[in-house]
Amino acid sequence: MTRFSVTSVSPVDELVAGIRSTIESAATRPPTPDRKFNKDDEFVAYGLNVPAWRRIMREFRPRLRALPLNERLDLAEALFAEGEGWLGHSAIYVLALSVGELGSQHFERLDRMAGRFTGWSHVDDVCIAVIQPLLRAHRSETLALLERWNGSANRWKRRASVVAFVRKIGESGEFTEDALRLCENLAFDRQDLVRKGVGWALKDLMRGDRERVLEYVKELRRRGVSSTVTLYAIRDLDGRERQEVLAVRPNRTVV
Repeated sequence: MTRFSVTSVSPVDELVAGIRSTIESAATRPPTPDRKFNKDDEFVAYGLNVPAWRRIMREFRPRLRALPLNERLDLAEALFAEGEGWLGHSAIYVLALSVGELGSQHFERLDRMAGRFTGWSHVDDVCIAVIQPLLRAHRSETLALLERWNGSANRWKRRASVVAFVRKIGESGEFTEDALRLCENLAFDRQDLVRKGVGWALKDLMRGDRERVLEYVKELRRRGVSSTVTLYAIRDLDGRERQEVLAVRPNRTVV
């Protein structure tokens, strides 16, 4: 009598395979470097647009929500490990579904996943969908995580440490002190996309504490900050205020 062994497939492995194959079927091309929005070749993705990807994730949503939290986190890690752009965004979608259940005990896993980011879109997505809700729910612990990312050798973690303060978080005025400290550390960063993140954060922080942040942007100009930071930071300004910032020239005696 011949015995056959049956290998069971875990729900996580099944979902990874299902999401991957559904994205592959909907894609217009196989994974290739996205050079339209990314200068480097890190962000490798299927040919897919955002509405199509969102439809796919809505189809999987009931199955994702049915998983226990630990399995959802396993799934997010497994999706990031695929190294493909849309599967990375799918991982962030899973984290966003779980954000109300996340606490500081899960931050080591979040840090590990952040090491899998392959482009600025992963950073911006996770900051708005995951990190910002965590900032409100677990302020001190999340700020500590952002402090770690701020000094990381990984440029995407550094970008995330400041992009976490854009939009409503910046506009609230509740995080200005912490955000300016982290922006200060990266205002002269060697990476263009990190500096753009600083400028974006300053723009939105200005909406919550206009005079203080505006003066800080002028101070950065006096210290010779790149035009990338300045132009992002003053996007909301026009007329006299904008001209006043642009009129500031570097003080070459500042060390």
